Amino acid sequence: MRTSDTSGSEGITDALRTLILTGELAPGERIRQEELAERFETSRMPVRVALKQLEAEELVLLRPNAGAWVSSIDPEDFVQTYQLREVLEPFAIRASLPKLTNDHRERIHELAAATAEVTGRSDVVEEFTRRDREFHLATFAGVREESLYERVVQLWNKTQRYRRITVPRFTDADNVATHADHQLICYYIDHNDAESLGEVLRLHIRRTRILGEASIEALGEG
Repeated sequence: MRTSDTSGSEGITDALRTLILTGELAPGERIRQEELAERFETSRMPVRVALKQLEAEELVLLRPNAGAWVSSIDPEDFVQTYQLREVLEPFAIRASLPKLTNDHRERIHELAAATAEVTGRSDVVEEFTRRDREFHLATFAGVREESLYERVVQLWNKTQRYRRITVPRFTDADNVATHADHQLICYYIDHNDAESLGEVLRLHIRRTRILGEASIEALGEG
């Protein structure tokens, strides 16, 4: 099936990023430039530019004279990335809070409710990860430093493949804790409590990291 709604390397980058984040291109999968050029009805040059950008985002691994692969599952990378998120995202959400408009806040509540509808449902894991991502990124809408917001998004993109492993292994208690964390995030946003907001987000990310470490370890043993 051809994709014709992309234009140039930027459109191809966006489309490829989506294929990786949704799992259509799986971790460790070979990316064949000629097939992508045919799919996007373009030459190989825009594909190469797109792959270089995704390499910079750490979603793709390029090997000279060998080709391109979707970045693989790496336990050490997982831990380091989540530890970075534990530092960066609390800082970003505290910076975001004073600039959140009423529309932003209403949207955050809507996304929290939408995420709650699918939390703990094994039949819609992909939908949960999508809504959960939208909810969290909405809380950073007040960030004024574009580079900071882009770095947060980049880390979320990088951890998407890990979340796809971790979420299906959530217990009922994990799902209850996830929902409670989201409610607390909304609560502290409503009460403009930046310090508590940053702390609950840090603990939320830390808990996911601990769960993820166990999930990846179990995957390796399997």
